Amino acid sequence: MKIKANLIITVLAGVAFTFSACKKSSNSKPATTTLTPKEVSSQVALNITQTLSTSFGSFNLSDGWGSLSTLGLVKNQNGLQVNSNGNELCGTTSETPLDYSEDSGGTSVKMSGNMKFAFTCTNGVLSGYGFVDDLTIAESTSTFSLNYKINENMTITAVTPSSKTTSIVLAGTIGYGGTYNYSSGSNKGSATQNFAYTYHAVTIDSNGVIASGSADFNTSGSGTTGTWNYSGTITFLGNGSAKIIINNATYTVNLLTGEVSG
Repeated sequence: MKIKANLIITVLAGVAFTFSACKKSSNSKPATTTLTPKEVSSQVALNITQTLSTSFGSFNLSDGWGSLSTLGLVKNQNGLQVNSNGNELCGTTSETPLDYSEDSGGTSVKMSGNMKFAFTCTNGVLSGYGFVDDLTIAESTSTFSLNYKINENMTITAVTPSSKTTSIVLAGTIGYGGTYNYSSGSNKGSATQNFAYTYHAVTIDSNGVIASGSADFNTSGSGTTGTWNYSGTITFLGNGSAKIIINNATYTVNLLTGEVSG
């Protein structure tokens, strides 16, 4: 099934991206160090960008939202638009069970769970969809292993379904986290990390840039980077920046670089 194949690829890409980022910075602090709110603000900003750009589930900003060409939204040279061939999806619901495993090039992957989609239309034109998923992922190589869970309950709506350059509004919850271990090298050791976001009317323009909206977050973890446990809010300011309020402090953060001011 095309939807299933696309989602498997994008979910695994998202997991690989995040843990690659962890590896690069994992030897910067001893495990007994408590990360500061400023440090966590940087990580939250990068984490949101990575999540939306590498597809922890059912959408992807960087390549036309992953499988949206199948679901009725496509990206062309003019930006995101509704696929006229998607009208037959109006009012339908699709549930996709996943039970996937692969061993290739020294990497073993297993993913299981369920994804459920419900499609909505405006005047007979596909204008958005909602999805709920619950996934468990295990991956291992000769030097690295992880066990991860992803839960999402999201809606995506086209602001102007008939427009070739429509913006899209994202709302709902995303939660993911788990454990990972490096068995050798400078990053040797085990760690945990958990992130949970509730998105409120997050508007993304036709170029895949977050323009406005907000999110509440909770994150915790421990490992060779240190330990942390924080909650807060993030307000998207457009132009690749956001305001984060965390532990009674306010910061302005670059969503692409993680640079923090304030």
